[in-house]
Amino acid sequence: MLDIPANLHKTELEVLAWTDHFFGPDFLKPFVVPNRRGGDIRMSFTTDRDRLPDVDAVWFHGPSIQEMPNRSEKTQPWVLMSMESDVNYPYLKNPLVRAYFDVLMTYRLDSDVPCIYPNWNQYGDFLEQPPSRSGASEGALAAYIASNPVAYRDQYIAELMHHIAVDSLGSCLNNRRIDTFVEGGWSEGAWSSILDVMKQYKFYLAFENSQTIDYVTERVFHALNSGTVPVYLGASNIREFMPDPAAVIIASEFDSPALLARYLRQLDTDNDAYQQHLAWKNSGYSAQFKQLLNLGSTPPQQRLAVKLAHGCDRSCTCGGRLREAVNRN
Repeated sequence: MLDIPANLHKTELEVLAWTDHFFGPDFLKPFVVPNRRGGDIRMSFTTDRDRLPDVDAVWFHGPSIQEMPNRSEKTQPWVLMSMESDVNYPYLKNPLVRAYFDVLMTYRLDSDVPCIYPNWNQYGDFLEQPPSRSGASEGALAAYIASNPVAYRDQYIAELMHHIAVDSLGSCLNNRRIDTFVEGGWSEGAWSSILDVMKQYKFYLAFENSQTIDYVTERVFHALNSGTVPVYLGASNIREFMPDPAAVIIASEFDSPALLARYLRQLDTDNDAYQQHLAWKNSGYSAQFKQLLNLGSTPPQQRLAVKLAHGCDRSCTCGGRLREAVNRN
């Protein structure tokens, strides 16, 4: 249960969803946030723009914004949400744009309401023991799954393939088909299909489509959950999102794909060294990783409801903010 502030301004909220979004049909369903202090928070969404003068807040999905309503004065909070990288949507790091909205809901840990991937509800126990892999790999050493072509990512993987065997199962650089594999991380059946595939490999190449701080998506958490070792390229602060610093191999710490490949080959033939990257499954999570799991297990809509019901400014962390705002250009 969320730790809800005592001095709520209201407990009944109606929010106007001004834009479309791609979070699925359940995202804007009404809900109740239980309050141990009494006075549960109830929040509902409407898409009726005629309700603009009367709603408690206006919600925008950043990538879906086409036009904006007039706003002569701040009579109600405006909320900006985006799970997309600020590399692909640069306006997300524009100070003027960010100041225009009262509540920010993004992947950044300094957002008013952080929207992050790790959570107990979908992943369960990350500490489940991995498959036994005591000998050298007989087939490909690593797996790679991507359907969105990204130049820097595909170029790196293509070069890596010259040095070690990589099974690429997505549409990008595809070199292997598995009949039971369902591509698409959030589509029906895809989640369990991807985890089943990852379990067959010692390493998974978890390369993001953008490299920017805090942008850490589901691909690396899939790898941790499956029991393989993620080889990561993306957010420079990736270890802040890990259960243990050794849980991830960071590609950018090697001077070339060839040197990364050499290290992976060494781990393939030295099981004791390989197991050091999985030792956290026996020692447990770091306190920071538990904090992320706990935060991510409360839907961001509910944490937004707490923020709006409290009526506070950005100095308050009741929406789950984990870090003070910093310059991240």
